[in-house]
Amino acid sequence: MYLYNRKFAAILLYFGCATAQSVHGQTSTPADAQVQSRVNSLLQQMSLDEKLQFIASKYPSNASPGGGAGLIPGIPRLGIPDLNMVDSATGSGSTTQASSTFPATIALAASWEPHLSYDYGVQVAKQLRAQGFGMGLGGGANLTREPRAGRTFEYLGEDPILAGELLAERTNGTQSQRVIATAKHFAGNEQETNRMGGNSQIDERTLRELYLLPFEIALERSNPLSFMCAYTRLNGDYACENKSLLTNILKTEWKFQGEVQSDWGATHSTVKAINAGLDEEEGSDAGPAFLAPVPVRSVLASRAVSQDRLDDMIRRKLYVLIASGVMDDPPKGGGTIDFVGANSFAQSVEEQSIVLLRNQSNQLPLKINAPKRIAVIGAHADAAVMTGGGSADTFHPVTGAFAGCGGLRFAKTGGCGWWRSPWLKVDAPLTKTLQQLSPASIISFAGNRDENAPFRDYTPDEIRDAVTLARNADVAIVVVAQPAGEDFGDLPSLNLANPSNQNQLVEAVADVNPHTVVVIESGNPVLMPWKDKVSAIVEAWYPGEGGGRAIANVLFGKVNPSGKLPISFPVHDQDSPTWGTDGAFAADPIYTEKLDIGYRWYDVHDIKPLYEFGYGLSYTHFRYSNLSVEKTDEHGMVARFSVSNDGHVDGAEVAQVYLDIRSPGEPPRRLGGWAKVNLTPGEKKEVRVVIPPKALRVWSLDGDRWEFVVPSKVEVGSSSRDIQLSSQ
Repeated sequence: MYLYNRKFAAILLYFGCATAQSVHGQTSTPADAQVQSRVNSLLQQMSLDEKLQFIASKYPSNASPGGGAGLIPGIPRLGIPDLNMVDSATGSGSTTQASSTFPATIALAASWEPHLSYDYGVQVAKQLRAQGFGMGLGGGANLTREPRAGRTFEYLGEDPILAGELLAERTNGTQSQRVIATAKHFAGNEQETNRMGGNSQIDERTLRELYLLPFEIALERSNPLSFMCAYTRLNGDYACENKSLLTNILKTEWKFQGEVQSDWGATHSTVKAINAGLDEEEGSDAGPAFLAPVPVRSVLASRAVSQDRLDDMIRRKLYVLIASGVMDDPPKGGGTIDFVGANSFAQSVEEQSIVLLRNQSNQLPLKINAPKRIAVIGAHADAAVMTGGGSADTFHPVTGAFAGCGGLRFAKTGGCGWWRSPWLKVDAPLTKTLQQLSPASIISFAGNRDENAPFRDYTPDEIRDAVTLARNADVAIVVVAQPAGEDFGDLPSLNLANPSNQNQLVEAVADVNPHTVVVIESGNPVLMPWKDKVSAIVEAWYPGEGGGRAIANVLFGKVNPSGKLPISFPVHDQDSPTWGTDGAFAADPIYTEKLDIGYRWYDVHDIKPLYEFGYGLSYTHFRYSNLSVEKTDEHGMVARFSVSNDGHVDGAEVAQVYLDIRSPGEPPRRLGGWAKVNLTPGEKKEVRVVIPPKALRVWSLDGDRWEFVVPSKVEVGSSSRDIQLSSQ
């Protein structure tokens, strides 16, 4: 679809020494037939007791070797190995083994780079295998309907095409390393508030065109071997006992051959869940095990669950183990991890993900060879970077995390909650890397140095010291941070005043230094009441362990920023589609905005966002020309156009193609495809973007079917609102 030669069209199937490719939707290959033959042979040899131990993991993590999330015991007499699984959103979530911390996946989405997503999956999976894990529980693709959602940083933005393509490539990368990939949370899990019992109410058209589409794309293009059903209810039934979702759509319509696993503690029944399509329960200390041997044996005896359905659960698990390569080459743990190489990769991901939001009078890049006084202020930029909290956190090998999380004022916790501090100490923080890049400059830091209360308000003395430092500096760099994670819950506001008085800090510095640069470390959009008072703004996301070097390289122009926003930034909380009358989170959210989330909402309601979807500046300038559009077979289209670099430095532009679909209820613009183009000064390239059939469908209003449509016009631009070319 993009200017990228995909390394794998699908997973590799491992059996003995032979390999083959299998693409979802095509006739089974001989390799797939051999996998199924092995599955049937093993199934016939398994006793009932062995089958029953195969459908529920052991929990808590101390039952999982190596600090994992759960363990499915193997069957040695049949050559079936243990399956040890672990969280892996931004790196291995082992609670006992050191792991690299990569940039948040929302940062990965900001790169708009499918091949980078593939490599991300590879790098995380390599560490999982080295630690003894055969399954990674990353792969989140819930859309940003609610910009305050606590796990936004774990996902891939607000557009289903972007999220689906990047999830597919991450899956391909993960499964290329003989590690089972998971797609989650399926489906309708767009907020943390009341996630254990809330009822997401989504009409069929909205569900199909938005919230299921990333998963459908990933299944077609990469075949993730496991789908994880969500905590929440979807239209009345819990996701993990929702037959329409798990059996009718996923397994029957989409022909999914893998397994459906529950989230931890998301199972609420035995008979209903199994008959709805749940294949494996992941346990919880909080309640009973519904798929444990005793209750399942009982429902088999009463025939409330058939033997055929149980065998289907086992068959799917065996298929996953064999198709992934874990059966024949199980990870053993104790492997060597190249932490230096992983750190370099983390830095490269961050460099391609940083978004330059504002650059008045070309404040950036800073000049390396000109001695200057640089004040670095706030957000522990002298010691650490921000990461996401909860199951996306890691146990880092460098210097670890801060001791405390004091100062947090979120609803769910006054501290770190159930996971480690999201303040990650790094060996190359921003102050150090700035000094390394510009040895003749004087780099000074001011801010909160209290590692036991890293989120508390800045004191009057700390703000006074920051102002004094900034007044005497040539450039003031203020770093602000916005914590988030499932242990924190959803954010009450996108305002940086929650959890501390960071807005006051920024404004005080900007009042005394016109050359103020703000660097944001966040997993969500942030409000910027100080935007017009500062000269430059850089969105660095949760930058991972290489963040200090990456941010410094962008500030000094060693790297030209090329990231684009995968989520819209509102001017006010009230501008977002889910704020309602008072910003209260609904316990049972009704998706009344239907198709109008993210940039679609702002377009439909003619609301000007602070920064729109797809937005991002560069240190050079790009020019678009010569658009032509033609139809292809199977309802697809191709857009061709030229992009030239008419600036003075090398740069990369994410050229975006949008479609105007004139159908009742459809927003005026949807993303159809994109290409990231690298250009030297003066260079011009012809770009070809294939618009797939899935971008040219609407769900019928009067029947359960897809209808293909021809857009009234095709638009090309550098963001959803900066349209440069149109087919009309």
